[in-house]
Amino acid sequence: MKFSCLRSITIAFLTGMFSVGLVTANDLAPLSKPPAADESKVSAPVRVLAVGNSFTGNATRFLEPLAKASGHDLSVQRLIIGGSPLELHAAKAKAFAADPNNPKGRYSNGKSLQEALQSEDFDFVTIQQVSIKSHDIRTYQPYASELADVIRRYSPGSQLLVHQTWAYRSDDPRFHGPAKRSGKSLPNSEPVDQAAMYHGLTDAYRTITKELGAKRIPVGDAFFFADTDEQFGFRGEKNVDPQAFTAPAVPASKYSLHAGWHWSGANGGRQLRMDGHHANQAGEYLGACVWYECLLGESVVGNSFHPAGMDAEYARFLQLTAHRAVSEADDAPKAVDSTDNAKVSGDPNPQRYRLSARASELDDRVKSHAEIGFVIEKAGKPEDVQHASVDTTVPLQGKLVIWLMAHNSALFERLNGYGLHAIQVSYAKQWFGKLCQPKPRDAYARGNVRLEAATGLDFSDELDLTVPDGAAERTRQMILWLSKENPQGEWSQFLSDDGKRVRWDKVIVAGSSHGSTTAARFAKHQRVDRVVMLCGPRDQDQDWQSLRSATPANRFFGFSHVLDGGWTGDHYCRSWEMLGLHEFGPIVNVDDSESPFGHSRRLISAADVGGNAGKAHSAVTPGRASPKNAEGEFLYESVWRYLFNHPVGQIGEAAPVDDGCLRDHVTY
Repeated sequence: MKFSCLRSITIAFLTGMFSVGLVTANDLAPLSKPPAADESKVSAPVRVLAVGNSFTGNATRFLEPLAKASGHDLSVQRLIIGGSPLELHAAKAKAFAADPNNPKGRYSNGKSLQEALQSEDFDFVTIQQVSIKSHDIRTYQPYASELADVIRRYSPGSQLLVHQTWAYRSDDPRFHGPAKRSGKSLPNSEPVDQAAMYHGLTDAYRTITKELGAKRIPVGDAFFFADTDEQFGFRGEKNVDPQAFTAPAVPASKYSLHAGWHWSGANGGRQLRMDGHHANQAGEYLGACVWYECLLGESVVGNSFHPAGMDAEYARFLQLTAHRAVSEADDAPKAVDSTDNAKVSGDPNPQRYRLSARASELDDRVKSHAEIGFVIEKAGKPEDVQHASVDTTVPLQGKLVIWLMAHNSALFERLNGYGLHAIQVSYAKQWFGKLCQPKPRDAYARGNVRLEAATGLDFSDELDLTVPDGAAERTRQMILWLSKENPQGEWSQFLSDDGKRVRWDKVIVAGSSHGSTTAARFAKHQRVDRVVMLCGPRDQDQDWQSLRSATPANRFFGFSHVLDGGWTGDHYCRSWEMLGLHEFGPIVNVDDSESPFGHSRRLISAADVGGNAGKAHSAVTPGRASPKNAEGEFLYESVWRYLFNHPVGQIGEAAPVDDGCLRDHVTY
């Protein structure tokens, strides 16, 4: 909606009145022409998803013109509901997850949080608590963690930021209630004054930021610094009697960051009201300056943009205050890393490193699950050995392959040659043939077992794993160990800054047969960089393949031999179509085609395997069963390179579904 002819508008929310000055496009232009951007130093675009309420709208109003004035390409997508707490946003995400057709799971723009997270590759995603509850840490959880989980599942490459909102203006009616009359604020009770509210919300925001392993945008700090400044701090009339004023007169004030006193209502029913909550133009500019420094990693001081009508000296004060707030915040975010992933290793003695370690020695929480054959030792021999390798003699891509099957040295040698790191993780795969027998209880039971095996979280009542025994946590523990044991391999890049999470946006999950099926199920739950499915996925009696996917369908790649029982039994063609891979090209026979195979995600081969179905099943993975040419070279070298390296943005033309592929194998 545009207000090209209006200077101001007042909007009523459930929480009270939201008064904000709106300006025209000319008003938003810089007062002086910004310097031309140095083309040799053009930064990468910065994309932000801001989830919150009107306070987020306030703080980001001037963010884009600020960035533009300094030559940055920054854009903000907003999911805003007036007066909304964390609880409401978390409820929307849960409603959509339970039923994508439930309108309660969507915002006014028609998108759910999950859909918004998948609409762009965001650098930052922000959340905030509603201001009236911001001082009370008890109101943040479990909703903040629920939101963080959704954000990190659907947009693992983005940095989670917590937008610290601000305290109300010192003369806000909130500070004239029972707490004020008692003269003190008890923990988590109504704050007695602006300072009490500021200190309460700051403690709460710092606490939740740490709990989430996130970073904080210290707008609340900047507001308090400015409001209490000796020269530019807020000054206003005290003990105001609204009945003493006649429209359009309002109580005098100076250097306010909040909307303050304003007239509302129609002629004859107009009332003088106080909005000490929302930001006015100065507060919006201050908030945007803080966001600017946090998102772009550079000082806002000296930026040529400020709203028309704002005193230049005051604008500079607000810039300096924002810079102080970010500089003094030890939990503020880092700058966006715009460097390319691919790089030459800094290893002074480049070589191919091969390492191994037992899961039980890396994490003393690991335990055996004899009921499914998932054990630490068997007949005196270790059963939990994990393998890793990297080759620092080649340019590294900054991507990690997690292999969900037995260690395959021939495959790992090739992966390392592509510049990929590789880990084979010990996880619960022995359950197959023991659980979901004689057949799964429903169309999702086996998929739930797979997801619990991958995450260690409680998705199935047939399996009783804990997080340390899930593939995800064992991967994290392995990376932690590798970061110390083999720093030359630069393994730490695959962990968050605090080491508490795997950087799934840098991970390729791959496997063969049973492992490829679990890889695909995990990628439906958690967005990853890519999925490589060799002789799989199976689960012909399951429907999890059609569930909404956190990983976009164009990032799934499959390869099968046509004599494989999974192919002849219509297991793979069914799964591939349910995953949506036909949208990216037809099935391509690699025997008759060259890379890039029409950019298809569905590859097959009919190479000679002596008519042996068992050999055909293993043929698509490097090893003894894989066919070779007359020179003794593997036939599928170009296929493997394609599967693990083909740009995901390059896709083939959509193909119709195969009517000859059996879809219904079991009736429940």
